[in-house]
Amino acid sequence: MDFLKLLRSLEEFLYELCTWFLFFPRTLYRVVVHPRRMAQYVDTELKEKLDRQFDDAISPPMFLMLSVLVAHGVELMLHQQVVGTGALSRSIFGNEESLLLYRSITFAIWPLVTTTHLLRRKHVSMTRESLRRPFFMQCYLTAPFAVTLSTSMVFVRLPGELSTVLGTAVGVIAALWYAVVQAGWLKVALQRSWLNTILSTVWVLVLGSLINLTIGVILLSN
Repeated sequence: MDFLKLLRSLEEFLYELCTWFLFFPRTLYRVVVHPRRMAQYVDTELKEKLDRQFDDAISPPMFLMLSVLVAHGVELMLHQQVVGTGALSRSIFGNEESLLLYRSITFAIWPLVTTTHLLRRKHVSMTRESLRRPFFMQCYLTAPFAVTLSTSMVFVRLPGELSTVLGTAVGVIAALWYAVVQAGWLKVALQRSWLNTILSTVWVLVLGSLINLTIGVILLSN
């Protein structure tokens, strides 16, 4: 009986894995081309029953983690994996699971910071339920930035001027796209003036960057 349960679990996992190959590029395309529409899609899907949510796409947190995984795959193919220098950094960068978890968390910091800022500005109490909808939206909007920025950094580390210039250009474009998308999302969510929206956008992006920078400095110093 236990063996049959294991087989059924493997069957479900294999099916889910195969659907990722179909739905990941489809979801990525939809988010890049129609970011606001995909944010509204999250709002619609979260009203469905749990087993029916995100039936024609990948759920936002999983989509963000898969984006990090895809970028890591590019890193492995080009033999540009980061190696830690300290004891703590080696324990994270030297283990595939820990590295992917670390990178997923660092990119999830931006959705968390933006969601927290939104709820504070709207004077909404922070609960698991109030955080879920905007956080899921933000995971969708952050995923293209995550996969593009991570991949661009791989090319920056490659030897040669061309790859460095290409990687830097792609990274800048990804950052600009993310900033514009965030500003558009915050404008709709906050219902404030464009000046107020731009200030909020700068705040959440800078704060998220500072948190990630602090984490990186701590890792490098240990």
